[in-house]
Amino acid sequence: MSPVRLVGSDHSLAQPSRLEQLGAAAEAIQARLIELRGRGAIAGALLLSTCNRFEVVLEPCAGAAQPSATELLGTDLPLRDLSDGAAVEHLLGVATGLHSMAFGEEQIQGQLRTAFRTAEELGMLSRKLHMLRNRLLPLAREIRQRTGLDQRPPSIASMAVDQLLAVGTRIAIVGAGATGRLLLEILQRRQVVPVLIANRSVDKAAALAQHYGGRALSLHEFVRGTDPALRELDGVAVAVRSDEPVLDRRSVGSARIVTDLSQPSVLAADLREPGGPRVVVLDDLGRTAAACADSYRERRHVVQTEVVAAARHLCNELAADRPNLGRVVDLHVEGALAELERAFGDELRHLDERDRQRLRSVLERAARRNAHHHIRDLRHLARTP
Repeated sequence: MSPVRLVGSDHSLAQPSRLEQLGAAAEAIQARLIELRGRGAIAGALLLSTCNRFEVVLEPCAGAAQPSATELLGTDLPLRDLSDGAAVEHLLGVATGLHSMAFGEEQIQGQLRTAFRTAEELGMLSRKLHMLRNRLLPLAREIRQRTGLDQRPPSIASMAVDQLLAVGTRIAIVGAGATGRLLLEILQRRQVVPVLIANRSVDKAAALAQHYGGRALSLHEFVRGTDPALRELDGVAVAVRSDEPVLDRRSVGSARIVTDLSQPSVLAADLREPGGPRVVVLDDLGRTAAACADSYRERRHVVQTEVVAAARHLCNELAADRPNLGRVVDLHVEGALAELERAFGDELRHLDERDRQRLRSVLERAARRNAHHHIRDLRHLARTP
């Protein structure tokens, strides 16, 4: 079996509001992993941290003493500790969206790419983990296509937008990061133009406002609560990172609902007092997602069956620890898509999801064609005396 271990917790074991303690300790845990690698206890590790998941995947060194899950993560939260086939199967399920809070959502794939890329930048991507990356994400994409999970199942962000639009269409988005852009893309698909887009850096807010409509404000201006547009709002969605409360009763104006996708929550206590707006946080959206899960029960079983079978083959490939020429295609495609995802977070961040998907499709076809040319050349060289 493949020597891989997975340790962590997610929304199925603890509420997202409790998982924030792991997210807050991410730097300390990463430093602990680097120390373990320096002592020869592990060959490498990656850290996957999202608003409803915190998991570490590592390759232990044979014969070296390993810390317990509690010692590694330093928490009293309920944890899973999986090894070898069980670890690979769980991680493949994560990559397909099988274990997401919103069953089948696709955002997790980008988050996994980021986790692998960060591990590589830190020098923590061991040979086994490098092989795992090159096989895991293409396999997850294939499973999603075969089982229909690529047909846009609801995400936590889309559930948040549902809550907002049930009250009205005059919406403000606070935060111009990945989640804020996702909220704006969903609003655009539903033909709703935001009233305000606020961010610490007003330049980022202005770039999004230029693409999606609405007016840009700095977060400071928004929090002051003096802008006249705040008196016309139906709802506010906030997705920013802060250890202190950011929005209070005054800053959300006339909004009748505030949805907070931040982790940890950035809402002041006065927003929850009687007479204030309705407040929806990640824990609430998690319960909504769980209520929707029954409608996907049959598809979930199909995806689970696919994941188990694919994980078995993946484990055998990792255990064999030898190059597979047929995987050259996957390497080309995954590398090209990883570069594209970086561009989506930078110079191509203005593109909406429809344009992004078209670009992914074109790039994937080109990468596959180029990879086949490489395979043909390699085979030709192998036959050359």
